Amino acid sequence: MGYEMQLGANTVCVENDFFSPQLLESTTVFRDDTVSMELNDVSLHHFHLIRGKQSAETESSYSIDFYNSFYVTHFALKNNFGTKKHTPVSSSVHTYSAYFQDKEQSETGCIEARQDYEFLELAVQQSFLEKVIDEDEPYADTLFNSLCKQEYRIAPKRPILPAMFQCISEINNTIFKGSLQQLYLETKTAELFLLQMQALKNNPVIATKLNPRDIECLHEARLYIERNYQTPCTIIDLAKIIGINQTKLKSGFKELFGTTVFGYVRDLQMEKARQLLLDEKLFVSEVADQVGYKHSQHFAAAFKRKFGVLPSELKG
Repeated sequence: MGYEMQLGANTVCVENDFFSPQLLESTTVFRDDTVSMELNDVSLHHFHLIRGKQSAETESSYSIDFYNSFYVTHFALKNNFGTKKHTPVSSSVHTYSAYFQDKEQSETGCIEARQDYEFLELAVQQSFLEKVIDEDEPYADTLFNSLCKQEYRIAPKRPILPAMFQCISEINNTIFKGSLQQLYLETKTAELFLLQMQALKNNPVIATKLNPRDIECLHEARLYIERNYQTPCTIIDLAKIIGINQTKLKSGFKELFGTTVFGYVRDLQMEKARQLLLDEKLFVSEVADQVGYKHSQHFAAAFKRKFGVLPSELKG
């Protein structure tokens, strides 16, 4: 069995098995005068993907009952609010949160008024997680204590790292069909799961002394970087733009996102460059220019440090 959603006075059912040794895919569309929702479900052996789009004219609540218990990561990919110029919720875009979903506990949520939201959820079978996570890993206690205690949330919102964005894009744009599609999606979902484990290992959950306003400013800094990584500004200018001092920007960004400001810029540039080299018929110099490098030799050196090969070798 899949799951059942109660959306206002309406019931939406997804009937495919949640985990399946054979690829199962279904699309569920619901629309009425106030709410629009589209869910694309993909069932795999140890994983389940839900691609979702939802919008509403008025605030609408929902609840979901699942027939399995699993570990899930929710990736917030898009979050627009009509004509509103700014809302605190917008800082949650391009972040992910991970939690344990117990089949005995309904998941509840709300689609806000005039919200246009897109997400990807990656569910991992509980038995698979317990099998592959080494108890000696430093983050194992965080995961397993949460699973045993059946706590809803196990971690605060974390940024979707550039490598995760690339993986999500590849999941959403597979060109394979049939058994090759199943193999491709299983490989990419496993990669996305491993990227989360790597992020948790490199930047374990710690108590933060940052206040809510600082956290909001740092998320705004991250979003600004994502929109402008081709023309990065200085720490001084970025601090002025988001309204936070330089020291707090540098230390807080590292604490909250597990990397430096310039490290995040560089990762965005390199992931975009890799995509351009693989998908577009561009010269290395053109790719360097598009991701913000004035000199192609500097770009080539940075690319090799990141991926272990020169961009010309990847292109060839």
